Amino acid sequence: MKRLLCFLLILGWCIDSVHAQLHLNAKLQNNHLWRGMEVADGIVLLTDFNYSMADNHVTVGLWGGVNSEGSYKEFNHYLSLKAGGWHLDLWDTYNFSPGATYNNKQYWNYSAHETGRFLDMTVGYRFDKKKIPLALSWSTVVFGRDRNSGNTQQKYSTFVYAECQLYNNNGWKVDTGVGGGFALNKAGEDAHFFGTKAGIVHISLRAGHDLKLGNYTIPVYVNGMWNPQSNQSYFQLGAEIINF
Repeated sequence: MKRLLCFLLILGWCIDSVHAQLHLNAKLQNNHLWRGMEVADGIVLLTDFNYSMADNHVTVGLWGGVNSEGSYKEFNHYLSLKAGGWHLDLWDTYNFSPGATYNNKQYWNYSAHETGRFLDMTVGYRFDKKKIPLALSWSTVVFGRDRNSGNTQQKYSTFVYAECQLYNNNGWKVDTGVGGGFALNKAGEDAHFFGTKAGIVHISLRAGHDLKLGNYTIPVYVNGMWNPQSNQSYFQLGAEIINF
C-alpha cells in the first residue's frame, strides 16, 4: 500500500505541468468537524499546501492540522483528479494526536493489522450551480484502521453525502448537507468508522461571507453540525487567513 501511494504521488508530479500552480491555504477555527464528528476542539489551524497541474485537473497536496493545546496533530497526503463536474480523491490520513488509542508513533507503518493511518477514496459529482446547486459524493475507507474488533477484516466503512446551496447573494453563501454512514463489510458488527450502526450521522448548515478589511478580503463562516445517531451537535466559527 505504501508503494502504491508513492507511485500515485510521483505520477501526479510527473504529469504534464501545463498551467501548473502552487497553492497555500490556511484556516483558523474553534474546532475541526468531519463527517458527523468533532475531531478536535480549541483553536485549530488547518493548512493545505498543494500543486495543481494540467489545467487544475490534477492536484497533489499536503494537509495538516493542529490545535492550540497540542492534543490534536494530523498530517495527510492527497491526490485529486477532476474532469467536468466529477472528482476522484484519495486521502492518506494520519492523525498522530498524543491521546490516540491506535498506533500514532509509526508514520510509515502500512501493515494492515498495525497501521494507525487510513486511506479514504471519494468519488463525487457537482452539478452546474446555476441549474442544480447540488453536490453528491461517495467515500469509502479502503485501507487502514477501519477493521472489526478482532482485527481480522477490513470493514470498508462508507460515507455518502449530499450538499445543496440554499442561498448565494450579496456576498453570502448558505449550504446545507446530509450524510449517512455504513460498512460495506459488517464483519459481524453493526459499528463502522462513522457510527455505531448504519444511518444518518451528519446534518449541517453552513453560512459564509467575505469580510472586507481595507484592501484585504477574509472569508468567514459559521457551521452548525448535528449527529442524530450520537445525539451530539457542534457549532463552528472560522476564517480563511491565507489563500494564494
